[in-house]
Amino acid sequence: MGAQAESLLALCGASVRDGQVLIVQRAGVVLGVGVLRLAAPDAEIVALVTDPNYRHHGVGRLLVREMARRARVAGCARLRVRLRRSDDAPLAFFARLGFEDTHVAFDLPL
Repeated sequence: MGAQAESLLALCGASVRDGQVLIVQRAGVVLGVGVLRLAAPDAEIVALVTDPNYRHHGVGRLLVREMARRARVAGCARLRVRLRRSDDAPLAFFARLGFEDTHVAFDLPL
């Protein structure tokens, strides 16, 4: 994995050790990166980040579709992503792709 992909992952606090890394690139330029963790019966999107210059070009959608395909092949029944309620754009993005809001998380600051 190249420096461009690592830089994008660093933006969302993820690393290659967190799961399978998927990269979308064109002509050597990294357009987006995703990290998928497979743990049947569920799979989880650990990270999904697109270069700001290529947002709204289908890169994120392509990554999520491939993650869903890999999760199905691995025998997972569900693909999950954890989001902050305050981030409207990611909530809308995943809703458009058919993700359903299924639970609430509670955090205790330490």
